[in-house]
Amino acid sequence: MPNRLKSSRESSQPDSAVPATKPLKRGLLISFTLPTVILGVMHGPEGLIQGVYAEHAGISLGALALALLLTKVFDAVTYPLIGSLSDRTYARTGSRRSWLIAGTALSMVGIWFLLRPPADVDVWYFGIWMAVTYLGWKVIEIPLQAWSYVLTADYKQRARVQGWRGMGQIFGQFLFFAIPLLAMQVGMSDTTELNFDSLGLAAIICVVALPLATLILILRVPNRDPSLPPQVAEPGARLHWGELWASIRTNPPLLRLLAAFLPVNLLTGMSGGLSYLYMDTYLGLGAQLPAILGIALLTAILGIPIWTALSGRFERHRVWAIALILGGLACASLALVSPGPAAATMCFILYPVVTLVLAGTVAVYTMSADIVDYGRLHTGRDHGGLYGSMFAFLQKSLMGVSAALGLALVAAFGFDATSATQTTSAVIGIKIGFALAPALGLLVAAAIIWNYPLNRAKVTEIQTELAARDAAEAVTESLTGAPSIVMDAAAPTDAPASRDDERKPKDS
Repeated sequence: MPNRLKSSRESSQPDSAVPATKPLKRGLLISFTLPTVILGVMHGPEGLIQGVYAEHAGISLGALALALLLTKVFDAVTYPLIGSLSDRTYARTGSRRSWLIAGTALSMVGIWFLLRPPADVDVWYFGIWMAVTYLGWKVIEIPLQAWSYVLTADYKQRARVQGWRGMGQIFGQFLFFAIPLLAMQVGMSDTTELNFDSLGLAAIICVVALPLATLILILRVPNRDPSLPPQVAEPGARLHWGELWASIRTNPPLLRLLAAFLPVNLLTGMSGGLSYLYMDTYLGLGAQLPAILGIALLTAILGIPIWTALSGRFERHRVWAIALILGGLACASLALVSPGPAAATMCFILYPVVTLVLAGTVAVYTMSADIVDYGRLHTGRDHGGLYGSMFAFLQKSLMGVSAALGLALVAAFGFDATSATQTTSAVIGIKIGFALAPALGLLVAAAIIWNYPLNRAKVTEIQTELAARDAAEAVTESLTGAPSIVMDAAAPTDAPASRDDERKPKDS
């Protein structure tokens, strides 16, 4: 078959070489999304908790920033390591369930101690249990993301899967911001402000709900779409960092998407880390903060189905680029808000608008599923865990680092978390960190992703070639009686294989 792009018209038509996929049942999607909902509750205080420790435990912003940075020192290694090891587990056993069980246990321990500190808590306590919590999240969320890639091979159904996961994450965060009110209703707190009393109730809810949600997923969700071929690993094969680097370096769509995702997470993470200080300490909206954040999350939940439908119908990268542009404009407008009678009204309007348009980031995870297909075509292996770990690194780890950088930034400008009034320099610093710098990052990302190469026509072509190759491998296996081995070479070359070689079925 000649190796050239089909026209957009030809590629958009059903191809007999691509296996038909039935729509995923709603019950399956609910079961798969349940752990993500509880993880959303756990992530609810992320970016805010350092402000709570600063205000209610008296720990300095500089010390908290350093502790956050130290918990992230090894993330550049642990994220791809966990991703690649979970890929090998999947190749060997056909399942990622064991990783979810381990991640659930670690997350429960970490969140229990992080959200229920003793009276004499210090920065060491904060740093240690934050590190344990982050490790637990990595161990469960990276394999869960990779699992989502193989639930379906259908273009529109992939958008649906990621839409459900995005809604689950934000719905969990929305539930978290209802906990301060619940804590007051049950007598655990005397205010709706976010403090250690309400965080303690959140910890109890999470350690009960997460294992139940994980158990439901494990019992009810299949390991993969039956139309996708299983991977067979070589017994005793070793992990080679050169292979991992080659699978990244030779995947241009992956590098382009990562380049756009970087400024989004770096600078919006800074904004998230400063949201408590901006709206509580600077604007004096502590009592209204849970309601503001809760409404913002609700608008994001409402926005995700819209962006999911758009990314299934139109080019995903253009949908995301438009969302980034709108988000940049909305985020910049928050710099206009100052303390006063209108501050609450402005935040109730503007902050939900920001989260509404940023919900368009759900398209990124659908695009990353397409990237896994591109990688499988060129390497013969499913690197869903590795690729997913890179996006998780940018969204989880890098955002944590940027939150620490935000604290360091406002501390350098003289912002005082214990004071109701701020200097002119401190106000400039927190406006830059919370609103202006994030707005610039969103606009830069939109420019990077606008001409993204992996469009709908190219995805159709890739899936057609994969289906043809998988069918040829199945014929080879039936004739020889032995499964085909689909592993990378131990010592990858500097250049990817020729296009002709890539399309040849692998011998048994």
